[in-house]
Amino acid sequence: MSEFRLPNLNALRVLAEVARHRSFTKAAESLGVTQSAVSKQVAALEAELGQPLFVRSHRKIKITAFGRRVADLADGAFAQIRAGLREEEAGAPDQIALWGDADFIELWLFPRLHRFEALHPEIRISISVQVGMNRPPQGRYDCAVIWGRGGWAGCRFAPFLTNSVFPVAAPGFFHHLGRAPALSDIREQHLIHDQSAYWWRAFREAAGARSFNPNAGRIYNRSALCLEAAVRGHGITIGDEVTTREHIEQGTLVCPFEARLPSPDAYYIAQPEGGRETPSLTTFLTWLEHERDAHRQFFQRFWEGRG
Repeated sequence: MSEFRLPNLNALRVLAEVARHRSFTKAAESLGVTQSAVSKQVAALEAELGQPLFVRSHRKIKITAFGRRVADLADGAFAQIRAGLREEEAGAPDQIALWGDADFIELWLFPRLHRFEALHPEIRISISVQVGMNRPPQGRYDCAVIWGRGGWAGCRFAPFLTNSVFPVAAPGFFHHLGRAPALSDIREQHLIHDQSAYWWRAFREAAGARSFNPNAGRIYNRSALCLEAAVRGHGITIGDEVTTREHIEQGTLVCPFEARLPSPDAYYIAQPEGGRETPSLTTFLTWLEHERDAHRQFFQRFWEGRG
């Protein structure tokens, strides 16, 4: 099979301009050439393709169906070339490979990330998540947000966000009481656990309450699921300052009790040993620190307002 030979590319460009303007004269002005030159290019292309591209009448032209198909193909091809050259000139965005705990990424980072993207469109954040991420990821990464207590090998890490935990429920969950609720008002079937019953046991012990079995209720493996169930009024769960911030701000969840406990775990920022240090990564980490500081100030005001 013989190789198909493309028509003259300059003639195709002329055809696309004539089709766009529906005029030889306006196409010539757009291209910065004479009308005669445009006419000659179109005529030569018609001869090369063996079919008319335009029907000509006095002071008027009409593109044929074949001419429209060829013009559309040419216009699309030139548009793709222009777009590709613009991308080459601008350069590919600097990409940061971020791994993170799924609940942190979904419930804390995502509500804020659009602000970073608006400030720095030249930086692309490539995100991978892991449920209950408590160790550095395998494979290549630039930075990671890990939940735990540090001490990991093969990376540099620093505390990012500490956490307080506290029971949360939908705003009207205890309205039937007609008074401020106490931990003793909790019913076993209403308990929602995040991965384990650890925190409900801790709150029961801290309050000296014995009115409910802390091992009862439902267990989910995602904070997002626990919080959504509480928002729907299906029960009461343990929230924390990181994952529950947006619900508290929006009023979809409230803290019905004064009780809160510090978590022994924290979110850490980790970077691989010998990992690359780029201006874009520094910019992103600095932005994260700024958002972290604003987050801390929010909860400082929040707890002071409840005092």
